[in-house]
Amino acid sequence: MYYLNEVEQKYLTLNLRPHIRENPVPEELRGWNWHYPPLKPYYDIKLPMYLICSRYCETSRDVYLSKVERIEGKENYFIRAGKITHYAVSSAINEAKKLNFRERLNSKESYGGEFELAKLAWEYTMTSCRANYLKHRAEQEYASEEDVILTSIPFLVEHRMDGSLLGCSGLISVDCFDYLHNIIFDLKVSNPRDLRLYTTGYALILESLYEIPVDLGCTVFVREKNGKIIVSRDLHFIDANLRSLWIEERDRKSGLVYDERDPGKARNCNPYCIFRNYCL
Repeated sequence: MYYLNEVEQKYLTLNLRPHIRENPVPEELRGWNWHYPPLKPYYDIKLPMYLICSRYCETSRDVYLSKVERIEGKENYFIRAGKITHYAVSSAINEAKKLNFRERLNSKESYGGEFELAKLAWEYTMTSCRANYLKHRAEQEYASEEDVILTSIPFLVEHRMDGSLLGCSGLISVDCFDYLHNIIFDLKVSNPRDLRLYTTGYALILESLYEIPVDLGCTVFVREKNGKIIVSRDLHFIDANLRSLWIEERDRKSGLVYDERDPGKARNCNPYCIFRNYCL
């Protein structure tokens, strides 16, 4: 799921990395400067990453309903599918690292169509990991088994981080961090659209905790069509504009919670918003 194809590798090597070297991120927008403006949180409010980054509601009333009114949204297909698919992909990678390539996805709950997508994602991920492992094992004659695994499956999945330094919830889970290529991945089952704020937020938190620069993000979109899995990726530079936009969204939404201000209903309510029933 997180392996780049040949075209993406060329785009990364010949386009993105040179562009990053020529346009470095300003020091004040690095996560390790969390204690200085503009990264320093203006309000003592902790928001979950999805509320900061999701832009389903044009007025941000979802933030007000969740954090001020304490209302729990109603899960829809994309939320359910996202949960089981994230579990399937991360579990497949962890099993592959143990060389359990014949393991199968098991679920104690009935997810219906959502589980079908998860099974496809599991098989796709497991097959990719096995192929890459065999390739590296064949090419690294003197490497230990551990070295082959670490270099062929270089993914830290569902890594738990404390986002409180940047005004996020205390527990943040990043879908995947490719530690060899220094890329943050975010997995989505929704239709492809601009969701780069998620990778931006994860990169900033990684920088705030480990003080290493993270400049590359990739949003992975998966869906099922006629019994087949469809995967597309948005590989991008986490530049100054994205970082500034993330900070702006965090401060604007935390200010809304601090003031306990209802911003009103959106004119065009997003059909996939989990709080839609409270605005109709």
